[in-house]
Formats: sequence, structure tokens, C-alpha cells
Amino acid sequence: MTREPSRNQLGDLVREFSRNERRALVLFAVLALAGAAAEATVPLLVGASLSAALDSGSGRLIATLLGLGAVLAFGIFANVTRNAIAARMKVRNAVQLRTSISEKAARAPREMASSSHQAQVATVVSYDVDRVTNFPIARLKLVASIIGMVIVATYLLWISPWVTLLILAGVPTFMWLTKKVAEPLEERQEKHRDLLGKVVELSSDIALGLRILRGIGAQKVMRKRFEKASLETEQAGVSVAQTEALLFVSGNLLPGILLTGVVALGGHLAASGAIAATDLVTFYAASAYLVLPVSTAAGYNGLHSSARVAAKNITEIIDIPEGDWPGRLDSVPADADIVDRTTGLCVPNGGLSVLIPGSATDTTEELGRRLTGMTSDSAALVLLGGHPLQEYDLSTLRAALRYHGPRTTMFSGSAREVLDPASRHSEEDLRAALWAAGATDVIDRLPDGLETHIDADGRSLSGGQRQRLILARSLLGEPPMLVLVEPTTALDAVTEVEVARRIARYRQGRTTLVVTRSGAFRAVADQVLRTQEETCV
Repeated sequence: MTREPSRNQLGDLVREFSRNERRALVLFAVLALAGAAAEATVPLLVGASLSAALDSGSGRLIATLLGLGAVLAFGIFANVTRNAIAARMKVRNAVQLRTSISEKAARAPREMASSSHQAQVATVVSYDVDRVTNFPIARLKLVASIIGMVIVATYLLWISPWVTLLILAGVPTFMWLTKKVAEPLEERQEKHRDLLGKVVELSSDIALGLRILRGIGAQKVMRKRFEKASLETEQAGVSVAQTEALLFVSGNLLPGILLTGVVALGGHLAASGAIAATDLVTFYAASAYLVLPVSTAAGYNGLHSSARVAAKNITEIIDIPEGDWPGRLDSVPADADIVDRTTGLCVPNGGLSVLIPGSATDTTEELGRRLTGMTSDSAALVLLGGHPLQEYDLSTLRAALRYHGPRTTMFSGSAREVLDPASRHSEEDLRAALWAAGATDVIDRLPDGLETHIDADGRSLSGGQRQRLILARSLLGEPPMLVLVEPTTALDAVTEVEVARRIARYRQGRTTLVVTRSGAFRAVADQVLRTQEETCV
């Protein structure tokens, strides 16, 4: 769904919806317009039925009543059907947008992480998507209400040109007034939305780092920051609510003023004998359809403002530039070594190597990400089987070379889903990976074992439990090559030694590099390396 840059982001998204939902949109539009036309003829048929009853013409009365019943039945059918179509369209469009955001996260995780906080992305997915998908339906409803008004005004023209003139002058004027009332709303909604995203981001950071905050005694500082951000968000929200309230009032007050004028004029014309009493009934019955565009326009203008803000946020994520990956090699040699041309590091195939980084080189996380091609500048500097990483197809590379870092994310769900999100592995494979990571007891202590729900990022677990479960997830599937960066920092010394021993046994015969300053893995390593002044020794 990536597009060329455009100022009309909402229009771009709506056009994409229209292409994907062409048949459904056409059917919805036909039903909306036909339903509006049917409803607009109801006042005329009511007046005709009353006139037929007063004239004592039973045949004509029956005909008009049958016509009225048929029109009402069709209007009900059209409205129910179009609302069902609208609901399905909204769901499909929302799924399409959320899928596009998820695919962007999968294709460009580094770029997305550097551009948007995960809490901001979550707010876009849960809040903004619904605003945008509601907009095309609201626009069609506005058009249908205007069509209904035009039909009513057309047959009222034959009854009284003065009333029709009042309608044709009043409705557009009041619709313009609701648009002017809504003008400040978009700017205020955008400000409120940005502040809300910052509050969500801050609350997420506090929740994830609560143990650290307690450890350094910074709870009060973070509480003050959160209180300040919450107050600013509240003030912006009040500003938005005031504008929305004014828009709501105008959506009811302005139609009421117009309705009063139409009814008063119709009463005056009936009293003066310019129109018949049955025509006055038609005026009264038609009044609701005459003012409907004004109230509909008020709701549409409010939704339009929020949809524009939402479309801007969605587009900013979908249009995040993706790094080019030119590789086309579709297989990795079975005896491939990993060679880092920056440091001269060589990780031999099929063994367990431990790399002890020196103080002058990269952090352990940066080093691990570089060796697995997770940074844009490393793809040409690291060789795998004699080929730069960038020459391999990205999916092939990720299947052959897996990275496990110290800040790996844990999604919410059952323990089984956390370990195996794609449900590709057997119970036996899961248990083997849990054993290797020293996490069998973690699962055994959970109330429902593998079916126990785990909170987002493992907040319901201790640091050691969380680290062992994530390690088990990285071991699962037995990737041919695995780079582990500080995999046991949250474990006590005894558990760390046992986990190192089990990993060495579990990974026997496959290439494993552990980047760590811990001594637990050195006792079981086939090769111990150090980096010193950006050189491997």
C-alpha cells in the first residue's frame, strides 16, 4: 500500500478502498440513493392518501395506501441491506489497513522502530483505522440525504415555489455554517491525538521499566512527567470536546430553525388559502427530509476532521521508507562460516563459539545485529559462506541465520503462542527447546501450563522467567546458525551454568555464536574469541 507522497492522504486511502470494494460501494450507493428517493416520496404519498380519503374515493385511497406501503417496505429493505454492506466493507477495509501496517512492520522493523514508538503504532491500529474506514460510508450517506432533499424540494415546487426557495436557500447556507463550525476541529484533534500518543508511549515505557525505576528511585520523577503529559492531553481533549459540542448543537439547532421556518411558512400559506390543507400535511411530513442534510453534514464534518488526522498518522507509518535488499541467492552452503571483515572475526561452521567483546568495540547488541545483517551498513561487511549477507535472499538469510538479542520482544498470548507464534512445531519440539533454555520449570509452574495467558512483553513473569522463555523461542526450530547476545544476564550463576551446558548439548553440530562477557559459556565452548580495538584476537 506504499504510495507516492501526497497532501491528500485521506483521499489516497479512500481511493484504495474504492478500488478494492468497487462492487460493494456501487451496491451501497445504489441502495442508499434508492432508499433516500423512496423515503423522500413518503410525504407526497401521505398527502395523496389524505386527499383521497377526504374525496371519498376508495379506489384511489387503496392505490395510494398500497403505494405508501410498498415505498416504506422498499425503504426499510434498502436501509437494512446497505447498513449490512457498510458493516462488512468497514471490517474488510480495517483488516486491509491493519494488515498493511503489520506487513510494513515485518518488512522494515528497524525503520519503523526508529520512526515510531510501538505504543504509537498500537494507537494507530486500534484508534485511527476505525476513523478512516468510517469516512467513505459517511460521505455516501451525506450525498443520499442531499438527493432526498432535492426530490422533496422538487415536488414541493409544484405546491409552493416560496417554500422551495426557502429550502434551496436555507439548506446550503446552514450546511456551510456547520462546515465553518467544524474548521478548528481538525487542528485540535491532531494536537489531542499527538498528545494522547505521547501519554500512551510514556505509560508503556513506565510499565515496561517499572523494576528499573524502582531500582534507581525514579518513580516520583516519572509520575510527575506522566501527570504533566496527562494534564496537557486532558486540556487538549476538552478543547476538542468543546468544538464537537458546538458542532453537535449546530447539527440540531440549525435544522430546527429551518424546520420552524418551513412549517411557519406552510401554515401561513394554508391560512391564506394559497395551498390546500392536505398540502400542509405534506409540508409537515416532508420537513424531516428537508433538514436531514444539515444534521448529516454536521456529523460528516466532525468525522471528516478526525478521519484526516487519522489518515495522516496511518500514512506516516505505511510510507516509512524501506531499506533495499538486493540479494537473490536462495540457499546457504551447509558448511558456511561467518566472517566479519570489520574485526576479522571468523565463526567456524558447526561449533559453539564464544565472543568476548572488548571495551573499545561495539556494544554486544550492536555486534550481534551486525553479524546477522540486522543493520543496513553490515550486509556488505559480513560474509556467509564466502558471500556478503546482502547477496542472499532476505527470507533465505533469516531462515538460516537467527538473531537473539537482549531486548527481544515478547507478545501477549498463551505460553504456547508466545513460544511458537506460527504454530509450526510439535509438543516434543517445544519441550526440547524449553529444556535447553532451562525453562521447563517456568511452564510447569504456570496455572495452565502452555495454555496460560502471558501478558504483553512478559510483564506477569520475573526477569529470569521471561529471559528463559524468549531463549526457548529462539532455540525452537533449530536454526542452522544462531547468534545469541547476552542470553542469560537475568539468571543466577547456578542456573546460568546449567543453561550454558544444555545449549551446548542441544546445539551440537550446528553453528552457534554466543556474544557475552559471562564466563558460563566459556567452559562449554569449542572456541573462545575476544575483540580488542575493533580486531578479533
